[in-house]
Amino acid sequence: MKILTVSATEKSREMLRLLLEEGGDTVSLAPSAAAARRRILDEEWDVIVINYPLQDESGLELAHMATTETDASVVMLMRPEIINELSERLAADGILPVEKPIIKQMLRSTLSLSSYMKSIRRSNSRKIQELERRIEELRIVSKAKCALALKEGLGEEEAHKRIERTAMDRRISLRDAALFILRMME
Repeated sequence: MKILTVSATEKSREMLRLLLEEGGDTVSLAPSAAAARRRILDEEWDVIVINYPLQDESGLELAHMATTETDASVVMLMRPEIINELSERLAADGILPVEKPIIKQMLRSTLSLSSYMKSIRRSNSRKIQELERRIEELRIVSKAKCALALKEGLGEEEAHKRIERTAMDRRISLRDAALFILRMME
């Protein structure tokens, strides 16, 4: 995994780097939210680990930005009382909290969970894109059917068959056939 670690002190960044590299992950370090924002927008990350709080902000704003603008999973290292206080906000943003002091196995388990969550998000994103493409195709075909019904007096079934026949004759998709018919009727 490619991990960006954001922490305020050099000592904590180095400790996190050593801990995360033990698992074979590629770890990059950022000293502040501002530096992390630049890296997040310039590169793709699997996981972003934020050691709460940061020097230039708490880290919640950075975490929110990362979860909304990237596919990266976000893990926040926090004291238990802060986790309890912010649990609803963390859950709403999809941020995975890990209690400080860090227990290595807990951090590794959370990273594994974040990796699984990322794969689910990618899969769902592909499914959504396919559904959106299909809906757009149905919209265009329906529009072409309506145009055929209005201008040529065809029924829905006849209009659909005309679009299918055009697609087969021209060896194009149903969507492209509908677009062709719409252009011809303009």
